Amino acid sequence: MFAAPGSRWSAAAFVCDATNRDHVLVLSAPTNGRRVRLWALAKPGLAATGNDATLGRGDPGMNQIYYPLTGGGGEQLGWVHALNPAIVEPGATTPAVTSVKWGQQITNCRFAPQTRVLGVTPRRSVQITATPTRGYLYRSYNDDARLAEIEQPWGGRDTHASLTIANGQLLEHRGARNVYHFTNNGYTYRVFVSTDPLRGGGGVQVLRGDRVLMTEPFGAYTAAVQP
Repeated sequence: MFAAPGSRWSAAAFVCDATNRDHVLVLSAPTNGRRVRLWALAKPGLAATGNDATLGRGDPGMNQIYYPLTGGGGEQLGWVHALNPAIVEPGATTPAVTSVKWGQQITNCRFAPQTRVLGVTPRRSVQITATPTRGYLYRSYNDDARLAEIEQPWGGRDTHASLTIANGQLLEHRGARNVYHFTNNGYTYRVFVSTDPLRGGGGVQVLRGDRVLMTEPFGAYTAAVQP
């Protein structure tokens, strides 16, 4: 989901949180003519600029899929690179997009199997993944594209997190609303998202006791339907 400048939440094809640049890329859901808009959100602040293109059909090869991005005259503008979800173990729960090329610039995307939430606020990125032994794992990233990238299993990519909290819980799962709960040194972190394609919304809160210290809404996010 993506809240475009001056508009309400709308569905997006994917959200690419860059691991090698200080920006986020969001591709709008394709129209019937496969027209899309590729938004670039600058970090911090998420100031947005958009470019129009046509999304071509996927060209699979050895489980790597490239979707061409072309202009109105058919000229090549770039591509979207994704993994076949079937090769990701123990399974991809969110779009397995690993990089995007636009012009001469290649953006590498943060991706991990078993992602439940990947959201960006004007100040940070937040990722929640499910683990077999440590519950839900919370990671936040504060403008860290200057840090070295980390290769993850099954074609994933990451950077060093600013904060990592393990043993999180699913506090609420009601309809399309999911709330994840983490505790760390007397603080509570809550991440909430809607998976309703017609009603987006989400963000992160930090509390101490019952007092809300901070609330940051997402400007864009991807969330797994599976909690």
